[in-house]
Amino acid sequence: MSQKVIELRHKVCDYTCMWNGIEDLYQTKLGEDIPDYFFFCLSGIGKFVYLKFSSGNMRRMTSWNDGRTKKMYASICNIVGFKYKHIEGRKFEYVMKRAKEQIDNERPVVLGCLDMYYLSYYPKFYYKEHIPIHYILMVGYDDEEQCAYVYDCGIEEVQKIKYAILEKALNIEKTSLSDKNSICLIEFDDEIKGIREIAIKGFYEKANEMLNPKVGFCGIPGMRKLSKEILNWKDELAVEEYETALRNIVMFTGTVPILPNRLLMIEEKYEIEHQAARREYAALLMKLGEKYGFQEWKVAGDLFKKSGVIIQEMTDLIVEYLLKEGKELNRLPYMINQIADLEEKAYHRILEGIKNEA
Repeated sequence: MSQKVIELRHKVCDYTCMWNGIEDLYQTKLGEDIPDYFFFCLSGIGKFVYLKFSSGNMRRMTSWNDGRTKKMYASICNIVGFKYKHIEGRKFEYVMKRAKEQIDNERPVVLGCLDMYYLSYYPKFYYKEHIPIHYILMVGYDDEEQCAYVYDCGIEEVQKIKYAILEKALNIEKTSLSDKNSICLIEFDDEIKGIREIAIKGFYEKANEMLNPKVGFCGIPGMRKLSKEILNWKDELAVEEYETALRNIVMFTGTVPILPNRLLMIEEKYEIEHQAARREYAALLMKLGEKYGFQEWKVAGDLFKKSGVIIQEMTDLIVEYLLKEGKELNRLPYMINQIADLEEKAYHRILEGIKNEA
């Protein structure tokens, strides 16, 4: 076969590229649209980790979400009901052959990581900025035109990418996310689970993981540990190490991990929000709570919304310090504890909502 394109129910939702293709496949099989950020909130959004290292460029590291694609897939694949297999580090011709075989069998394929530098439908980045952390869903191909048909999380229409361009985009340096020429084969279970069932099981496990993590530097206990130790960083680290650790906090409160324009000395109106995606988390919980009658989830959503505001204030405080516009960070422990208090209450509300439905 030299040409084939699969039609799907495509969801447009920015900043969800690693989940967008899988959500498209799920909602197409389900026959109805699913809420924004659904799989992302069940897996990576809202997770927390605080790491300390004795050496290296990053001796203190915090993350307010988990964006590690393979870890996220592993965390909810059984809950959602799909299997996945990554093929990476091979020749471009080989992975395209495998991708086209899957499409011939009505199975679109996730491509990535790939570099947005080569995507002409994103003029903000096209031949301007290398961002090798993007994913797209390949739904078709045309060997005569030498192009692939893809869906992207930020654009409604199907896009065409020449094989030669796609080969450049997939030829990235190996990272913790993926190697070059990486594709992911997805297969859903024969019986598709409903949104409500997935939400209940997924948020039950997420809440318990955050409230009672296996190690004390994760989840809510990890936040409280950070609040106790963060003011000690200045004495424990060299100046450059300290500022690097603070920049890391700021970066990973972004809806996508990026530093604010102010810190990058960029004069641009468009700005990524630095609330660690708590606004999106809150909106999903409120929507699910309204649809399925989980009143406690609506309360939890409001708590996450408040938490996001404080995360933004915390980020702004650190940015002012790094820009020498503010002289102290003494409020940080209190702010981090506020975040922990709100999110601890939110997760208890989630569990109460599930218990009331049992």
